[in-house]
Amino acid sequence: MTDPATRPRTDPAHEVVVVGVEPANLAEEVEAVVLALPGVVRLDGGRFGGLGTYLPGRRVTGVRFDDGGTEVHVVVDGSEPVRTTAGRVQRAVSAIAPMPVHVHVEDIDVV
Repeated sequence: MTDPATRPRTDPAHEVVVVGVEPANLAEEVEAVVLALPGVVRLDGGRFGGLGTYLPGRRVTGVRFDDGGTEVHVVVDGSEPVRTTAGRVQRAVSAIAPMPVHVHVEDIDVV
């Protein structure tokens, strides 16, 4: 039997394959990719602050995986249109995470 951590995850509609990435590492990878994008200030825990992926010893705030795909909650800086930044996040996360990817802009942090 194939180890679930190394079994390819695919979405036929988008032909994205994630191989050999454990869920904890995937959450951290999504976090790193999103925070490196222009216009993103930080990940956010959602309306009540509890949204995240729980790992041993820490939590990746603002990233959640479930049967519906991937949720990413961000705060943007407003230097570009919100839709532009949200689209950038959606495309970047879609390349590495289960589909579909839902991006929620929780706030605009004017710097």
